[in-house]
Amino acid sequence: MSLDPRVTALVLIDLQRGIVGRQLAPHAAADVVRNAVRLADALRAKGGLVIFVRVKVTETLNLPVDAPTPRPANIPPEASELVPELHVQAGDVAVTKRQWGAFYGTDLEQQLRRDRSARL
Repeated sequence: MSLDPRVTALVLIDLQRGIVGRQLAPHAAADVVRNAVRLADALRAKGGLVIFVRVKVTETLNLPVDAPTPRPANIPPEASELVPELHVQAGDVAVTKRQWGAFYGTDLEQQLRRDRSARL
């Protein structure tokens, strides 16, 4: 498979303090972040786009769901911040979601379309 970096985007979702700071499986959060950084750096070096999608934790937890999940008593304000290890760059795009999906109610699709058409 061959990818043209000029029209390729890497979309990294939920790599933020409130999620990465938890015990995760099957891969440790540090490994996921480290691999995400390697992918992002490699794509940027070839002219590709990196998009970070974060969830606004305090708003999303108020959404109705099929099965309720336990709610943390106090959600720290920094829970929605991207982890600093990601080294977000000036040319990167940040999208905030307030729902479970990254496309619904966000400008993610518009950002992907805009960037692709600008690069062709």
